[in-house]
Amino acid sequence: MKKFYIKKYHKNEKKKIFVTGALGFIGVHWCKKLLENGHEVYGLDIKSVNLELKKYKKFHYFKYSVFNTKIVKKLIIKTDVTCHFAGIASPKEYLINTSKVIDLTVLPSLKIINYCKKFNKKLLFTSTSEIYGKSEKIPFKEEDDRMLGSTSTKRWCYSTAKALVEHAIFAKLKETNSSFVIFRLFNVYGPLLKGRVVDNFIEKALTNKKILIFGKGNQTRCFLYVDDCMDIFYQVLQKNVKGKILNIGNNKETSIETLAKKIVKLTKSKSKILVQSVEKNSKMKKEGYEDIRRRVPSLRLIKKTVKYKPKISIEEGLKKFIKSVQK
Repeated sequence: MKKFYIKKYHKNEKKKIFVTGALGFIGVHWCKKLLENGHEVYGLDIKSVNLELKKYKKFHYFKYSVFNTKIVKKLIIKTDVTCHFAGIASPKEYLINTSKVIDLTVLPSLKIINYCKKFNKKLLFTSTSEIYGKSEKIPFKEEDDRMLGSTSTKRWCYSTAKALVEHAIFAKLKETNSSFVIFRLFNVYGPLLKGRVVDNFIEKALTNKKILIFGKGNQTRCFLYVDDCMDIFYQVLQKNVKGKILNIGNNKETSIETLAKKIVKLTKSKSKILVQSVEKNSKMKKEGYEDIRRRVPSLRLIKKTVKYKPKISIEEGLKKFIKSVQK
């Protein structure tokens, strides 16, 4: 029986890297980061190839679903590192396409984990801050308990699905000493983002439409610009970190109302900001919406692991994002 070993790399040695969800928000930025640093990238997605990525000679694109296990297996064997980034990270989708969110999060992931175990390949997996649920133990530490709502509340399907994948990674890869890193992302934003609060507010502001905030507007998030996120990913890859869960985010809180006001000011918009409680919006409540009051990451582990320091402020990041949307 043929044995597979993880090849040991020097820090600056170039790798062959497989990225699922290569044309998603995080996927495109990650592929570009890797290609700019001379790595060979094998991207898989169901979308038409990104024109910017197409310019790179070391970018190989495969227009297939992540459910295509034959292609996925082939690309895992062919490459040194598998970055499993495919998924649905839009809260709206949790409510209206619950089954699709669960299937896409869980089913291909279990196959990928098994292949990484079988062929002894390193796995980088993007998880989510949703894992922590509505816990009020701030900041969230990687080893903290989770606190979720009822399984009848659709809001929690993504958190639960990602948690199941994390369990599978530990069960199958940790026990065999295989190499993996789990990234729990906290409100990463920037060009190409779709279906989240930042791009929604920018779109509304640029068209002078009303900006509707659900809840009281004082709920907070910690926003991290995508370029800072990619820098952290790359440091983790270069240092050959293994067997860890790492929070990836900022620890500076911004209320949703403050975010809306910043965007209106930066775009010089005439949009009105309206706050509406979930209780008054019976449709959202019926669909299974439940908000989280605060979401703040502990950065203790990531600071111990790499040279961590986000460089881009919320104001600078929003300006960059707005400019990209205007183009």
